[in-house]
Amino acid sequence: MPRGVKAEISEPMESTETYQPVNATTIIVLHPGSTTLWLGRATDHAPQSMPHVVAWKRPTTSTLPKKPDSLFSRPGLHQKESETQKELALSIVEQGILTKKANKRHQQLQEQVASFNAESEADELDEVSHNQWTDTSNYPSYIVGEQAMYINDNDPYTLHWPMKGGSLNLHSDVGGSLTSVCADLEAIWAHGIEKYLNIPKASLQFHRAVLVVPNTFNKQYVKEMLNILLCKLGFSSAIIQLESVSSSFGCGISCGCVVDVGHEKTHISCVDDGLTIPASRLILQYGGNDITRCFFWLLKKMNFPYKECDPYNNKLDVYLLKELKETFCHLNQEIPAGQIHEFQVHRPGVKPLLYELKLGDEVMQAPMAMFYPQLFGIVGEILVKKPSLQYDDPEDLFDDKQLLESGTREPKAGKSDQTMTETDEMSKPSGPSMMKKTTDSINPEKGLGLDNAIIHSIASCGSEETQQKLFNNILLIGGGFMFNGALAKLQERLKAKLLNRKQSKLADSVEVMAKSRDVDARTICWKGAAILGILDSAQELWITQAEWTSIGIRVLRERSLFVWSPDR
Repeated sequence: MPRGVKAEISEPMESTETYQPVNATTIIVLHPGSTTLWLGRATDHAPQSMPHVVAWKRPTTSTLPKKPDSLFSRPGLHQKESETQKELALSIVEQGILTKKANKRHQQLQEQVASFNAESEADELDEVSHNQWTDTSNYPSYIVGEQAMYINDNDPYTLHWPMKGGSLNLHSDVGGSLTSVCADLEAIWAHGIEKYLNIPKASLQFHRAVLVVPNTFNKQYVKEMLNILLCKLGFSSAIIQLESVSSSFGCGISCGCVVDVGHEKTHISCVDDGLTIPASRLILQYGGNDITRCFFWLLKKMNFPYKECDPYNNKLDVYLLKELKETFCHLNQEIPAGQIHEFQVHRPGVKPLLYELKLGDEVMQAPMAMFYPQLFGIVGEILVKKPSLQYDDPEDLFDDKQLLESGTREPKAGKSDQTMTETDEMSKPSGPSMMKKTTDSINPEKGLGLDNAIIHSIASCGSEETQQKLFNNILLIGGGFMFNGALAKLQERLKAKLLNRKQSKLADSVEVMAKSRDVDARTICWKGAAILGILDSAQELWITQAEWTSIGIRVLRERSLFVWSPDR
């Protein structure tokens, strides 16, 4: 159990609830992401997964034009400086890849690749496409998961992805309000639990829920999500877990740097003795989807034979490009370039098309963009953030605004010699003063390469001894950077950068890992949350439905496995 879990609170709440022994089969663990929801019972070996999306039927009276359900668009991609920035970054990446190749040979190879692809034509296959549009003839009010992704664009439905970049996907368009997004989450979670776990909504009163949230959690959003679990879905009780702590438990380590590369973001957070170090938290506003966009740009430069590919207006092309990226991209220089591959384009109602494709260095250049984010071509956006834990909630007497205006301090948790809270971590040299020092070196609009971001995060963490332990346990999780050779490349670059800084002791400590035993790197976080959820020592931390409805936000503050608000 993480250190500090049993820290007492001043003025402990009285509860009439009698805690019963934990029955792990009745504990449901949910880990929602931008594109995927992982869910399952705490006793399951691995979770189920489903697209984290819902399609709502548009009212027949609606006169608003339907916008393309694009997962590919991003505001900062179409600035006039984008193309120049990408070309400059590409030249730098090429030099790095060519360390074992002659430049002349590289130029000849790229010309051969472009020439072959320009002449490649599609062959029609004599079979039925495995892609079919979802049948909406009975016009249900909403459709969830994979079926929602395959709704014909002509049908009166609009896709809603309720999470984006590790947060709730609030926006100014229809369906972007907090109320609408919460309705999306309720519909998706209820459907997933019933479909994959065979538990009807009416039976959730006999179950408990473990909800995994990002380290960069927004407190208002966490409050809304817990309200969905306890009031809307009707779970008897719930616990909130942090991604970094859950991931470290899932991998069996108590101290390490957790690097979570997701679809649209990368979260970096250091964990020491089962608690996150607040000063180490860092958000990179790019991830696997940006690598896919970069790969498509590189493919087009090499005369991608599927000329009609339009991911900005055709969602099926988005899924195809993601599949091509995951199949062909790598960071292993031992794999020879210039090989010929095949891929198929499936469209509902027509015969599949077979293409031959020759690939050069673009299969390595695209994932290398995580080290050179200028290659993404994102201009005019804040690409690196330090999360703010401050919040203002009228229901919470100890929110940051109230404490600031009243000049009072939140009652500090009582601690024994064997317990410690995140507040203690922030009083160390790695607290606010060190955060200011390290943050000054970041240019938030230019981005930060993954290797530099990890070094920056660990450098915020106390003594050299602590940093050595963190460098020795760098845990790479999420599905955004799981390429052949990615671990070795990241480890190689970290060592080289530390040696350049004359930090040989730290360089010798570097070790990057991706998973424990046979656990999928994408599910490590879910697995760790399942382990934490069944521990007897966490039993008194469950938030019951009755406590939530009667006490509200205060119970979340006092039952969290992490400090709700930093001490001042």
